[in-house]
Amino acid sequence: MSLAEGRNIMAAAYIIGAFLLLLAVWKTFSRGKRLRLPPGPPGWPVLGHIPSLGKWPHVSLVKLSQKYGPLMSIRLGSCATVVASSPEMARIFLRSQDHLFASRPPSIVGEIFVYNYQDVVLSPYTDQWRRARKIFESELFSRKRLPHVQHIGREQILATVERLTKAGRAGRLVEIDPHITHLSLDIMCRIGFSRRSSDSAGEQRNGVYSLLLEFCTAMALFPVGDYIPFLRRLDLGGVEESFLKLRAKFENFLTPIIEEHRQKPDEDFLSALLALQQDPSVGGFPDEAIIALLMNVLIAGTETVANTTIWALTEVMRHPEVQEKITDELDSVVGRQRLVEFADLNSLKYLKAVVKEAFRMHPVAALGLPHVAMEDTKAAGYDILKGTRVLVNFFALGRDPTSWSNPNNFVPERFINDKLLDVRGHHFELLPFSTGRRMCPGMEMGLERVEMTLAQMFQTCILSLPPGMEVDVEEGVGSALPRAHHLQVLVSPRLAQEIYNQYDMRL
Repeated sequence: MSLAEGRNIMAAAYIIGAFLLLLAVWKTFSRGKRLRLPPGPPGWPVLGHIPSLGKWPHVSLVKLSQKYGPLMSIRLGSCATVVASSPEMARIFLRSQDHLFASRPPSIVGEIFVYNYQDVVLSPYTDQWRRARKIFESELFSRKRLPHVQHIGREQILATVERLTKAGRAGRLVEIDPHITHLSLDIMCRIGFSRRSSDSAGEQRNGVYSLLLEFCTAMALFPVGDYIPFLRRLDLGGVEESFLKLRAKFENFLTPIIEEHRQKPDEDFLSALLALQQDPSVGGFPDEAIIALLMNVLIAGTETVANTTIWALTEVMRHPEVQEKITDELDSVVGRQRLVEFADLNSLKYLKAVVKEAFRMHPVAALGLPHVAMEDTKAAGYDILKGTRVLVNFFALGRDPTSWSNPNNFVPERFINDKLLDVRGHHFELLPFSTGRRMCPGMEMGLERVEMTLAQMFQTCILSLPPGMEVDVEEGVGSALPRAHHLQVLVSPRLAQEIYNQYDMRL
């Protein structure tokens, strides 16, 4: 076939595909004349509202919702989508009709990266998903594992404090972000498959860290084929190729660890998965499913906690009076003769308020993951058709002026005044972990890790900025809303040297 013939065939394919897409859109709008659909802005042919999303879709959608209301219709390519931007609308989809919106739409990442949805994050609402979710709850996030997880967390946090303090010697500025991300990753590696940065897997630690960064880069690519199916075969932007290569790298990293655990089990999540593989009642549990779940642990368990911690540190550095209140509370509750423990966290009311305020202002899952209607239904008097995607704008919930006074200001005291308001899915003004059937199963562990990391850092370190330096709050691009630029601070010891010596910390 000549190059000219190939181009003619491709052009014909585009024309046919565009015609079919326009036909589908026309049918939907024709049907819409008989239905009452949520209001929404006019979109572009074929692309719909994709061009309107911009660099930060959660912010763009807030602006659109101010004009079209808390429940609005948009079209992402050929995908009908509704966006919920108020606590009342979030309650409908995540509580009142959660049973109708608990599934996920098909996606390139779910199909390719996690072996055709053999995970717990991107899988549709199926028996396979329910099994995976149950495994997470019983083998990773159960109360029986809590002491072990806390022990790992404390060890890794102290090791990170030691590295931060050493890095800050002689008044050097320290980039916080890589240290916090390494901390979060080390904890999940040890919980997942008993690897630590100081053993023979030290090189693997750096290797899996680079894989995490590659994943963040790949997630920043726009998966055109998810929204305009007839273009998928072209793999515009190389999304499919990127995730195929990335999956192969994770396989190469995890397969030797799996084989090692087969020979010598440990007290970790991987050993629990391998034990289930031998259980006939489970009904089949291939290595691909194990790898998919381990990737969930490494990626979701690392990014979200790390970025939330970094955003909390960012806001505290912008508000020195907040750091002073945190350290005053630590001195009052814990003192300076020992280090803070997990048992102290419930008494650190102001620290908890700081964490809640960080979740409110900087929800790392700003739009969450899309839900999909499993059947026709109504919401707020509007018709929602089967197959419609639902986005809940968690960023909008936390910045809603009808729910929050001065919503763009960092004010932890608001949670001291309203002690009942929490982040555990009961209050629809604040849903950093979502709620309902698709609520994050690692909520308690993640919340505790953020609180303990901040408590340990502010008790043991003085974090400050050079004179005249300001901290920006520009958001980057990624699946878990990172900072656009690394946070740089000065770090010095805060306690007497003998206290660090008691905990074998060499500063």
